[in-house]
Amino acid sequence: MAGIFLVDSIRLWLHRRNRQKKLQLAQSWPVIAAEVNHWAVVQADEEANAFGVPFQIEAGFHFRLNGEYYGGYFRSVALAGGEAERLAKGTPIVNVRYNPANPDAVAVLAEDNTSSLPFKVFSS
Repeated sequence: MAGIFLVDSIRLWLHRRNRQKKLQLAQSWPVIAAEVNHWAVVQADEEANAFGVPFQIEAGFHFRLNGEYYGGYFRSVALAGGEAERLAKGTPIVNVRYNPANPDAVAVLAEDNTSSLPFKVFSS
């Protein structure tokens, strides 16, 4: 049993490290406004899960760049179920960072969206 805990801990640590590298790289990418076009309330992932707030909002978005459409998903911080259901609506604008060499590579940073959304973003 201890072996499983160790493997899970290492897996989670590697995932967090890779995520942090991506977020650091994305800070130098250009920012573009994107429109949220899909909402879902989902179980919070391992990194965001907190006692008593086991849900996250997952939002799909799209943006247009040089006549082409691109998109992706982002998640909120952990929320209570009722709060998540209440906030997951509308078509707000979200600030997205995209890799100019590959616009399919996107990141949504919390610091870029402090006032554009009714909830805090879990940077992704």
